[in-house]
Amino acid sequence: MFVLIVGGGKVGSYLTRALVAQGHEVVIVEKAERKARLLEQLLERNVTLVGDGCDPLVLEQGGLKRADVVIADTGDDEDNLVVCLITKKNSTARCIARVNNPRNKLIFESLDEQNPVTVISSTEVILDAIHKHVTSPV
Repeated sequence: MFVLIVGGGKVGSYLTRALVAQGHEVVIVEKAERKARLLEQLLERNVTLVGDGCDPLVLEQGGLKRADVVIADTGDDEDNLVVCLITKKNSTARCIARVNNPRNKLIFESLDEQNPVTVISSTEVILDAIHKHVTSPV
C-alpha cells in the first residue's frame, strides 16, 4: 500500500517507521528541510519530500494520484483541511485527518458523504483515556 503523509512531526515519524516496518511504501511531505533530513537519517531511507503539503503541485510530486491513503498530520487543523480538500478533488485515496480542536470534526466529516474523511481527534482520544482512569474504581 502507498501512503502519503503530510507532516513529519512526532506522530508522522512514528507512523512512518511503523508503516515501513510493515512493508508499506511511504512518502512524507514536510515543510522544514532540516526536519525532513533528520527524518531520513532516523529512518535510514529516502522518504521525504520538502514542500508545503497545502500546495497541490507538491502533493502531486509526492504521489497523490497513486496514493492509497493520504494522512493529513500537521499540527494545524486548517492545513489538514486543505490537504483533505486537495486529496478529495484530485485523488481516489482514502483520507485520514488529525484534528486538534474537536469543534472542527464536523467540518472534516462533512467534506464527502460517500467517502468520508476518517477523523482522529487527538484531544478527544486523550480526554477519553484520562476519563476512564479517573472514573474507574481503584
